[in-house]
Amino acid sequence: MENKLFFDTAFDELEQIPRRFSITFKEVGIGGKGEVRVILNDTKQLGDIINDNSYENDFYRYHDIFHYSFATLLGWSPCARVMMRRKRKSDDLVDEIEDGARATITEEALSMVIFNEAKRKDFFENASKVSRTTLRIIKEMTENFEVRVRTSKEWENAILKAYEVFRLLINNNGGRVEFDAHKKEITYSNLNS
Repeated sequence: MENKLFFDTAFDELEQIPRRFSITFKEVGIGGKGEVRVILNDTKQLGDIINDNSYENDFYRYHDIFHYSFATLLGWSPCARVMMRRKRKSDDLVDEIEDGARATITEEALSMVIFNEAKRKDFFENASKVSRTTLRIIKEMTENFEVRVRTSKEWENAILKAYEVFRLLINNNGGRVEFDAHKKEITYSNLNS
């Protein structure tokens, strides 16, 4: 399989991960705990309001930034496809395997593996590397999916960029993030500025 920029170019635009979009992470703090509403293009809430699902305040409520960063920088995110309703349903096999439950569970598991390393390393602040062990786990867990063509370096870059924005979301209690898959750019802006 060639190392394609996008995995869904053969599909209708409504079954493609958008090439440009914005996600707003808005702290709503319902019930006195940190909770976030995730909004696509300033119009549509994606999924439920998210909290940390943890005994400690570890900011996992912002973890969707990883899915949208992977979608933009790697061209792959079964989770983003589900949340944005961009599954490739016109092809039963692709819908079942690449966009199905196993793929989304795999991505969520990878997010947790990466998050656990990131927590130990100040969310990769001042880091230029992700551990070889984590990158090996990623490659092993994705070997049955289209994203297997992405290199460890591409994964590392996507992870470090996602965590750069993750830290900004934490420090500013949310924010708006612009994603441009054509330019491979992710840009953060503070909601209060």
